[in-house]
Amino acid sequence: MKRILLTTTSLVLAAGVAQADVSFSGTAGVALIDDNGASDATRVDMFFESYYDFDITASAESDNGVSVSVGFDMGAGNKIDYNDDDVLEAQGNTVGDADVAVSYNGWTLTVDQAGIDNLFDDTDGAQDVSIAGSIAGWSVAMTSDQEGSTSSYKVGGNVGGVALTFTGTDNDDAGGDATGISASYAMGDLTVSASMSDESNDAEDDTSVGFSYAMDALTIGYTTIKPGSDGSLGDEWDASVKYSAGGMVASFALDEADATTIIVDYALGGGASAFAAMHDKPDTANDLTTVGLNFAF
Repeated sequence: MKRILLTTTSLVLAAGVAQADVSFSGTAGVALIDDNGASDATRVDMFFESYYDFDITASAESDNGVSVSVGFDMGAGNKIDYNDDDVLEAQGNTVGDADVAVSYNGWTLTVDQAGIDNLFDDTDGAQDVSIAGSIAGWSVAMTSDQEGSTSSYKVGGNVGGVALTFTGTDNDDAGGDATGISASYAMGDLTVSASMSDESNDAEDDTSVGFSYAMDALTIGYTTIKPGSDGSLGDEWDASVKYSAGGMVASFALDEADATTIIVDYALGGGASAFAAMHDKPDTANDLTTVGLNFAF
């Protein structure tokens, strides 16, 4: 009788264990790079880099609708960030860097020690916990770093066809309070946008107004910027032209300092893509030239 009871109890416990779905994904790539010694003063000419980034995600859902997922991120080598800030990004995460997310009724709680970006400015990635969901059609997200007593928030929604986003933090680049607002409105092929920020360092109080216009495969864009509280609109500006056809996307960008950026991406199929980028930055030693291949799996 005792053995039967133990067996029955084991079956009940086993029935309550959720079956996890496990997924595997990642990227890998190689590149030939000349960054004028920005990444390493001894490498002033062309050099090769390779990398891989491997992600494992396991998720399960309980009978009452609570779902839990855990992600593991492993990597090695360096990936050139040719379409953002031009730096070599180390892919050195280990299975010890994990984030766990718990979701219920449209809300998600994520915990990842010092691994969550500040929602106002993602240069601060030391947040530990975030919660995100929606209220009355508005998306809401908050983050916190308990040890550092810092936090950030982001709220987004649509009013009369105008997409609005509000952000804030008590830990901007200067370590103080900051808020920001951005808005965009699409009128057919034309989209107009504006943004402004109020930071603890007045020199970072940027205001911008811009537009983008799509003409079949061609998209042009222009943004005029008021840098800092003492600046004026037009002191800084960005202009761009993008062309998309088939598997190719090519773009050209220019700013007030005559910094020139040319980027070409070409999808090769099967998760593979080729790229070439040239960033010419006047009066600096941070020019970048690179060509390479990326693979997604």
